[in-house]
Amino acid sequence: MSDAPWLGIYSIHNERLVAACAVPGSGPRPAVRVAPVFDGADPATLALQWQRAQARRAQANVLLNSVDYRIVPLDAPRVPPEERRAAVRWQLKDLLDFPAEQACVDCLDVPGPTPGAESRQVFAVASQERTVRGWMQRYRDARLALGAIDIPELAMRNLSVLAAGPAAHAFVHLGLKSTRLTLAWQRELCAFRQFDVAAYKLDAADAATRARLLERMALEVQRSTDSFARQFHGADLATVWVSAVRDADEITRQLSDLLPQSVQAFRVEDHVALSSSQPVVDPERGLDFTFAIGAAIRRDEMH
Repeated sequence: MSDAPWLGIYSIHNERLVAACAVPGSGPRPAVRVAPVFDGADPATLALQWQRAQARRAQANVLLNSVDYRIVPLDAPRVPPEERRAAVRWQLKDLLDFPAEQACVDCLDVPGPTPGAESRQVFAVASQERTVRGWMQRYRDARLALGAIDIPELAMRNLSVLAAGPAAHAFVHLGLKSTRLTLAWQRELCAFRQFDVAAYKLDAADAATRARLLERMALEVQRSTDSFARQFHGADLATVWVSAVRDADEITRQLSDLLPQSVQAFRVEDHVALSSSQPVVDPERGLDFTFAIGAAIRRDEMH
């Protein structure tokens, strides 16, 4: 199934899934079709029914919700590749809020401090086994292809490198419920943060409170980029890309006054050819397809 298109699926909450499917295209931008919204007591079943009817050839890339996994930075274990997961699981045993032996564990390599340098660190991604096995069982029962189970941070990386390529950069997504920040270099995830400045808080704020919230966001971004510069001294992080479910241009302008880097607005439709009329974000309906689209443009060489 390596040549099959990806169907990105993301759970906004227990009763709502959003999805997007890559479609063949010959243009410079990846082409994606946004799926209908899957609402109800069992949205996963609705998503699989849609996949069977509309995207049967696709392989699903399911993004875990943030409550279902942990990312832990660790020193890269110096063991043979076949022993790596076991070594990481042992390192995680006192760092998780659930038993490590009940976790599904994977590793993401973090680039070395300079180009070509050996990786000194990994991100261990641990999720509860029942969550992962639940998705695997659904797909086995449906006789459909489940190609990957991923995390939103990688979906963000997939999108941000469309704009930045291999250059070091930060990517901020101001979402409906929180703000996520990823920092990437050489097309690899290098750092990440999540904080509670959300679109609804900005919408409800008066001018002074809004300014304070954006100042706080800028401070978090600046701290993260400063830490990145200390760890990856061979990289030059010159650009912060800003994606927002509302007022992206205005938020970009305000952050550009607060940050030393070049701050640019990121619009999914500028980098992805969308073949459906559904908007990428619809704040009034509580919809944000950004992560699902990022999952749909997954490239195996970046994982």
